[in-house]
Amino acid sequence: MSSRKQRHLSPAGFLLALALLIVGIFAADYVYRLFFRSSTENIIGTGGFSTTSSSAGTASEDGENATDSTEETQPSGIVLQLTAADQASGPLVLADASHPYTGTSVWSDFSAVTDANVKTRSTSLQVQPEIIQPICELFDAYAAANGYANLQIYSTLDGTLDSTSIYTNILPDRSTGYGFDIGLITSTGEVVPYITKCNEWMVANSWQYGFVLRYPSDKTDTTGTAYAPHHFRYVGKIHAAIMHENNFTLEEYLNYLQNYPVESGGLSYSDGTQSYSIYYVPADASGTTKVTLPENTVYTISGDNRGGFVLTITNGAASGDTGAAETTAAETTAAY
Repeated sequence: MSSRKQRHLSPAGFLLALALLIVGIFAADYVYRLFFRSSTENIIGTGGFSTTSSSAGTASEDGENATDSTEETQPSGIVLQLTAADQASGPLVLADASHPYTGTSVWSDFSAVTDANVKTRSTSLQVQPEIIQPICELFDAYAAANGYANLQIYSTLDGTLDSTSIYTNILPDRSTGYGFDIGLITSTGEVVPYITKCNEWMVANSWQYGFVLRYPSDKTDTTGTAYAPHHFRYVGKIHAAIMHENNFTLEEYLNYLQNYPVESGGLSYSDGTQSYSIYYVPADASGTTKVTLPENTVYTISGDNRGGFVLTITNGAASGDTGAAETTAAETTAAY
């Protein structure tokens, strides 16, 4: 029997076979991935505050919770970098014995005010610039309702009073520049203390223009300050409305808002025309508090001068409600 001669691959042939084997492995892996494996991709979105009080998630067709598209893709937005100094700025700052006012401002006076209903003891009285227009609206409404203008802005800061003034009591709130003291002008032109002849219209209606009676007679234990019917404080229309409806002092209102951090969905409120969401934002221990908002958000923010901020977002047109806060007075009283 004759034996066959055994064949051996040449080096070139061996390399070609190896290359074909590798290509075959990759091709098989590709086909397997293409037809037999899921291509699900996890997307982690970033977002800011919700502009409504609804949940951040929405139900998808398969019943799972899906992240809102605005949170998944947020190419731009509003980023606020709030500092410790910002805590002492804004119309909701609290000034009392435990929280002295440390904010700074370029004060405005009444020298440019031409409204005949706004009478001042001196046009050089200084206030925060943002309260000039609301003061004019308030005094115009008072004159229209009563048929005369017999109120005088007697003082604003403590430095505008002395031993001869009709008011000699020191009020912590005067340091903020967001308040004013009123005197009553008599028929003879004399200005008498508001304490002597209390004007109930101002007490009952000033909230509609963003002002509240800062030191009411029934809340002296809360404010730590004696009844001062002559001193009104600007907090903004939305906040004044909520404080009025719930009989809150500024101290009580700020305590109440701490129940509404960002993760709570915020406090929902409507004035009958616009709807709002209000959030409490505690200050970060680092000294800088970062707040991220969606692009084109309409908002205001104020420090509270005691460790946090109040963010108010305008959501849009109201849905036909009556303008009352969605939480009742009983609920808010129990909340804190």
